[in-house]
Amino acid sequence: MMRPASPETHTTPDPIDARGTDRAAGKARRDRPDGRQPRISARDITVAYQPILRGAAIATLCYFLFDMVTRILFPGGPFEPAMTVSLALSSLLVIGVRRYLGKRLTTNRVEGCGLLMAGLLVLNANLQQLLDFQEENLAYAVLMMPIFATMLPRLRSISVTILVSLMCYFGLIALNIPDRLGDYLWIGLSGVAAAVAIALIVRNAVIFSIKSHRDAIRDRKTAEALAAEARHLAECDALTNLPNRRSFFVALESRLERLRQHGEPFILGLIDLDGFKPVNDTYGHAAGDEMLKTVARRLGGVAGDSAMPARLGGDEFALIAPAPCTRAETVLQLGHRIEAALSRPYDLGDYTCKGSGSVGLLICNDPSLSTHDLMERADHALYFAKRALQGKAVLFNAALEHEMTASSQVDKALRRCDYEAEFTIKFQPQYDIIKSKIVGFEALARWDSPELGPVSPDVFIAAAERAGLIRPLTQVLLSKALAEMASWPDHLILAFNLSAHDLMSPQAMDSVLETVRASGLPAKRIEFEITETAMMSDFNQARRAINRISEAGHSVALDDFGVGYSSLQYLQQLPVSKLKIDRSFVSQMLEDSSSYKIVRTMLSLSQTLDLGCVIEGVESEAQMHILRSLGARHVQGYLIGAPMAADAVIPSLGAKLSFGPSRPDICPPTHRRARA
Repeated sequence: MMRPASPETHTTPDPIDARGTDRAAGKARRDRPDGRQPRISARDITVAYQPILRGAAIATLCYFLFDMVTRILFPGGPFEPAMTVSLALSSLLVIGVRRYLGKRLTTNRVEGCGLLMAGLLVLNANLQQLLDFQEENLAYAVLMMPIFATMLPRLRSISVTILVSLMCYFGLIALNIPDRLGDYLWIGLSGVAAAVAIALIVRNAVIFSIKSHRDAIRDRKTAEALAAEARHLAECDALTNLPNRRSFFVALESRLERLRQHGEPFILGLIDLDGFKPVNDTYGHAAGDEMLKTVARRLGGVAGDSAMPARLGGDEFALIAPAPCTRAETVLQLGHRIEAALSRPYDLGDYTCKGSGSVGLLICNDPSLSTHDLMERADHALYFAKRALQGKAVLFNAALEHEMTASSQVDKALRRCDYEAEFTIKFQPQYDIIKSKIVGFEALARWDSPELGPVSPDVFIAAAERAGLIRPLTQVLLSKALAEMASWPDHLILAFNLSAHDLMSPQAMDSVLETVRASGLPAKRIEFEITETAMMSDFNQARRAINRISEAGHSVALDDFGVGYSSLQYLQQLPVSKLKIDRSFVSQMLEDSSSYKIVRTMLSLSQTLDLGCVIEGVESEAQMHILRSLGARHVQGYLIGAPMAADAVIPSLGAKLSFGPSRPDICPPTHRRARA
């Protein structure tokens, strides 16, 4: 299964991100179900007044201590001892009240503390006047009213203390200077008015402060909620809720640092789903999303709490797990558990489908490696699993290390090479059995690197695809093939292979078709070969590209038919004109009845669908006789001719090929070849 060409199908969050943020902000913003701000309660006001009372306690204590020290140092009459004792006891009580106010108190207890201090002030002021009345000291009774209005938390306690202070005020006047009661009446009432005004001003200021504090708390909660939501969106995959690519690499760097500092090895795993794209295309994106969420849950269950699964994008997942033991067998057990979990059927709502996942594992115990080095090794193990052991787990080892090093050398040489000078085209003939003549040639790329020597096409084509260099390479090879074809007889066709990357890029297809048009050769003489696996990454895009090829007048051959997924939808939905049966079936046809039957079935299928059919890998006359008995017409292989240089094409057309009449002694196999 190739990786999806557009992983954003499942990685790009919808506008639900904004809605999620609004939900988080709204939760912090709303304190009541109706969305209105709650009223300011007596408890809120009491809490706000508690520090005010603690401050008032300090001021009251200073007043009592100053008065007491003054009386001790400057005694003024027989009443001084009584006042000194009263002030001392009041000071001790105020100290106790202040300490008590440092605790979390109920509303009534805070109010009680305030009333106690107010009562001590009233007591000492009036005791002084009772022991030694002085008219000018009546001002203290009036001044205490706004003080009480300032420090007391409740309106009822303010009213009580003002009323008590006013009664004591008028009582002292009536007792000592009754004839002046009218003169002092307005002063007392003015004190009450001032106290009420101050009480309202202070109370409104406190309420405003409470609201501001509440707004600040609300805004902070909103900001924290938004920040948490932003962190979640930045660190988690929106679909699976697993850590995303960014979080994964942060965690990988952290684990690598722990390895360097404390020598703690760990396991790095890369997982790629097999067959995810057909599920997505066949059942829709909703089913694909459900499959990805199921994979995420299964990985979490397999890995356990000590491991960290993550989604890197598309159908790619990763895993970081502790490695208490670095034995290969122990590490592979984790891989086998992942295999088993991902191979269970997937319930996608209206559909149930099978699936699997290829796994690349790496034991990370070398502190000298970087995160890039670790990912490169794990990815190479995954690549090997996808290529050779699909649906299985592969542990990176010395053999893969050697292969990766060689692959890296090819990548570097490919980036530096001169395509025009180093790449050549070989042509392998395709033979018509009925007409007994060569009817075309397949163009085969060859690379003779000055650094590496001859490099296999399987190696350099894969390297060019990995490095994103396949498009310019395709252009150079196609131009060379068309230039050589210009001198061929008109009846010969050219078969040219296109990469999956060529199919997936509309720009690449523009270049390919324009190159053919610029050559001036008839479109019907150029046939493009496409493998089944090339269409697996994005069938819809592949279909659009193949339709464009067909509309331009070219024929399309489905290469390596039978070794891939062999889905009949390709033959039904695509303008394919020819099948190419892979050489692996032909090579075993004389010994293995299954291979013989497969070739016979595919030949029958092509005849039924009125499709051309080319059989590759014909290397012996015995194979030729059996194919001829099955009704095969077009063959290709070393029996007909090996890939040849361009200057050998014309001479090869005059060569006479004779395979003799059918031989009855060569019979199809009747049993399976024994397999190890």
